[in-house]
Formats: sequence, structure tokens, C-alpha cells
Amino acid sequence: MRRDRWIAITTVVCIVLLWQVAISANGLHAKVPSPLGIVAAIAAHVADGSLPSALRDSFLRVAKGFAIAALIGLPVGTAMGMTPILARAVAPFLDALRSIAPIAWIPIAVLWLGVRGDAAVFIVTYAAVLPLALSAHQAVRLIDQRLLQASHALGAGWFLTLRAVIIPGSIPVLITAVRVSMGFAWGAVIAAELAVGVKIGPGQGSQGIGQMMIETLYVRRDVDTLAMCMLCVGLVSLAIDAGARGLGRRLAPWKV
Repeated sequence: MRRDRWIAITTVVCIVLLWQVAISANGLHAKVPSPLGIVAAIAAHVADGSLPSALRDSFLRVAKGFAIAALIGLPVGTAMGMTPILARAVAPFLDALRSIAPIAWIPIAVLWLGVRGDAAVFIVTYAAVLPLALSAHQAVRLIDQRLLQASHALGAGWFLTLRAVIIPGSIPVLITAVRVSMGFAWGAVIAAELAVGVKIGPGQGSQGIGQMMIETLYVRRDVDTLAMCMLCVGLVSLAIDAGARGLGRRLAPWKV
């Protein structure tokens, strides 16, 4: 394992060195980012506080939108799993919404909520709520029916059955749903900020990482800063997924 890790590290270092040498030798730095330029951009934007602030604003939008999505999607999906009639009534509506990409809602979200951040929260909520609802529905359906029958035979009411059987049995599926939904949510907030960021100038509102990319493109045209933003988007996505997997290991160590 240790040998494989060193091989991977060496490979990455060699690629980065070749990348830097190629940029320096061919004079492409005006349009192609370089490793040293990205490091310098990170140092500069961390020092002035713009990068931490942008990441914080984007993540807060994701957290707010995901919380709203969970409060809506999980109860709806669980109710669908426990009530087949409700599932048959609601499932076609959810399937129809699922066919509409979150970015297609951006014009309406901007029209309804403006460009100061609420539109991005709406897009995040939409991107996360459908996977959560459908996964919760599927999780309840996958619970061993013998456990539900035993619960009813022992005289448990619907609330006790929900707390003692359905919720614990749904956790493994829901953890996977959280990982998928958070990935969708993070991608959606970047897309929303890219779409509305051009309308928000410095000092005019909350700046996210997507808005920082738009400002860099149209104002400074700094390719290293653009690459820095892309790198940060990927690293935050990895961190979110790692956090969800860690949560899954704690809540359902027998499955995750």
C-alpha cells in the first residue's frame, strides 16, 4: 500500500513538473495556467480573504438549499414508501420534474428571487430534493417486510415502527442518496453562480466561487485564478463526499 502511494505521488509530481516546463518553454502562460501561477493565485486570494469568503458563501448556499431539500424530500419519500396510494399519485409528478435539469430553472429563479443569492439556493434545493425523495421512497420499499409485519404483530404503532424499523433500515440507502444529492447540489450552486454572477459586481452582494470565476473572466482575465477556482471546486466536492462517507460509516457501519 505504501509503495502504491509513493508511485502515485511521484506520478503526480512528474506531471506537474512537465506541465510547468511545457508552459515556460512555449510561452503559453497568457492562456494556459501553470502550477506556479496557480500556487501564486491561491496565496494571493487567501491572503486578501477573497477565496475563503467565496468558498464560504457558496458552501452556505449549498447547506441552506440542502437543508430545505432534506426537510421536503425525506418526509415526502418516506410517506410515499409507507403509502402506496400516495406513491402512485406523486411519482409521475416527480418523474416529470426529474427530466428538467436544474440549470433550466435559473431564468425563473432569477425572475422570482433576484440575483442576490436566493436564486442559487432555489436551484440547489431543486437539484437535491428529487434524489432525496426518490431514494427515501426506494429505501422504505427495500425494508424487509417481515420486520414490518413483526412490528405490527407486537402492537407497535406507525410512529414506533417509523422510529425503530423504517428509519434504521433506510439509513444505508439514504447515505448514498446524501452523497449523490450533495454532489448535485454543489454542482448546481456553481452553475447558478456562473449564470447570475455577471450581474453582481464587487461589493454588490454575496460572492460565491462561481461568481468569482465570472468576475475573473470578464474583469481580470487571469487564467491562473480561473484554474484555482476550478481546483477548489473539485477539492470541495471531494471533501463533501468524504464527509458523507464518514457519516455513513458512523450511522451504518454494517453497510457502508
